[in-house]
Amino acid sequence: MHVGIRLTASAERYARHHALMEFIEAANPGPMAAVGDILSLTAGGSVHEFAVAQRRWIFDGETRRLELTIDHPAFGRR
Repeated sequence: MHVGIRLTASAERYARHHALMEFIEAANPGPMAAVGDILSLTAGGSVHEFAVAQRRWIFDGETRRLELTIDHPAFGRR
């Protein structure tokens, strides 16, 4: 199952500043990711940490998907 990722405003600003949007959009942490988990993304020789802030199941007719909201900075979620 592919898991969609949504960014908080601060996470989106950080990701755009560090050219991480494409990398984040391709990431698939899977349905086991839980609120409070830290996602460490390595890009350009640096590690960028985001926190899973929310899980949301979206049901649309016969389809369902999981969406994770990730936040930055991650240290506020530990």
